[in-house]
Amino acid sequence: MIKYFLIITSLSLIIFINCSKDNAMLNLKSFEWKNRVLVIGGNGSKYQNQFDNLKVDKNEFMDRDLVVILINKYESRISYDGLSSFNILDYESTLGIRERFNFEDFNLILFGKDGGVKYNTNESVKINIVFEIIDNMPMRMQEIKERNEK
Repeated sequence: MIKYFLIITSLSLIIFINCSKDNAMLNLKSFEWKNRVLVIGGNGSKYQNQFDNLKVDKNEFMDRDLVVILINKYESRISYDGLSSFNILDYESTLGIRERFNFEDFNLILFGKDGGVKYNTNESVKINIVFEIIDNMPMRMQEIKERNEK
């Protein structure tokens, strides 16, 4: 009887954790060949300045297949829709990227669709600079060309 109780309790806990719609797990590999990923992390004025610099038409993000991940010491969030909405990321799921990059002060990292780091800075930048970097990527130029041919 106790054995069945433990099995049911364990399964219920697993289902509860996996079905929480407010939390998502971060796996950068899941974005490869589908999305570019912009990770912005830190604490303080540079982080806030960068967040303020993101205020552009959401279609600019969507057109570039850009997913935005915001990381600070209190929480991590992800937006798939040009910053219209955010999902909370589980802290544990961001440990890999937190350990790989320094987010104590500030860091902005742009990952290409191939999963490689295309831009990495510890200074806040205008979002148009990030868009220019993306627009000069060979894959992005091919996307624009194919879109114009239709």
